[in-house]
Amino acid sequence: MKETFYQKKGLAIEKVAAELFLLSKDDRMPIISELQEKYELSRGTVQNALSFLKEIGAIETESKGHLGTYIKKIDYQILQSYVVKDQLTATMPLPYSKLYEGFATGLYLAFKESDIKLNMVYIRGSEDRIEAVKKGLYDMAVVSRFAAEHEIQTNGTIDIALRFGPKSYLSEHVLLLASKEHESIIDGMRVGIDRDSLDHLMLTNEHIEGKNIELVEVPANQLIYALRENQIDAGIWNYDEIIDKNYEDLNVQFIPLKEQHKAMNEAVIICQKDNLVIESICRKNIEVEKMLETQNKIKNGLMTPRY
Repeated sequence: MKETFYQKKGLAIEKVAAELFLLSKDDRMPIISELQEKYELSRGTVQNALSFLKEIGAIETESKGHLGTYIKKIDYQILQSYVVKDQLTATMPLPYSKLYEGFATGLYLAFKESDIKLNMVYIRGSEDRIEAVKKGLYDMAVVSRFAAEHEIQTNGTIDIALRFGPKSYLSEHVLLLASKEHESIIDGMRVGIDRDSLDHLMLTNEHIEGKNIELVEVPANQLIYALRENQIDAGIWNYDEIIDKNYEDLNVQFIPLKEQHKAMNEAVIICQKDNLVIESICRKNIEVEKMLETQNKIKNGLMTPRY
């Protein structure tokens, strides 16, 4: 029944279901004429879509006379099956650390429990992930809160759908040095820089300010390789990979945590600005505490990653 009706009235069902998905029990139902105008549909088409959604148990309404019609009962799972037609698409950093593996697993399991297929693509660099969401290539992306807030303040083209709290994105950034003799970047050094990663770029600029150094373009996830191959003398990187892979040979210098650095350690999910449906899908299907629990289990070797 769903497939037959969807072929004929698919657009109307999708649009009306999306409108209802943003509402709650006891909310006033949208007026049919408003939906007609908004989506350029006929009155009969909108009425048929509403009738269909009522028949399958997605909503139950109650008329209150001149006050209008209100939602008596709402089933988000049913509505969601019409809002999300095939799959959700998302992008996040390459899962090179257990923390990222944990995050990817948490997302996969959250949507699997809701019978939503999640197509995850791994893209290096927060700038590229944000741009992909802005262009509509993906429904959502995982970035640091720092990168998300910078984009919002600069262009205002995305929204933060969910925040996951301190150290959910990474534990901390560290300065890596090729020579054991140094504790900081000094004049004459070759410093690796990845301009596609906003967090890395900002931290690197902080550490080279006022110094006479040579910048070498290196993808952030290749910094360790570049150090070992004598291509660079220093670079900022994620401490999690160093711990996970037990890189004892590296000269690791910890960076004093400033207030502005805290946003770099927190994971957020972003979507296009005003895409209330995707935002609502994230909030209704992802439990932050459950995500963090999964992440910690994988970080501590108590669970096998699945993504």
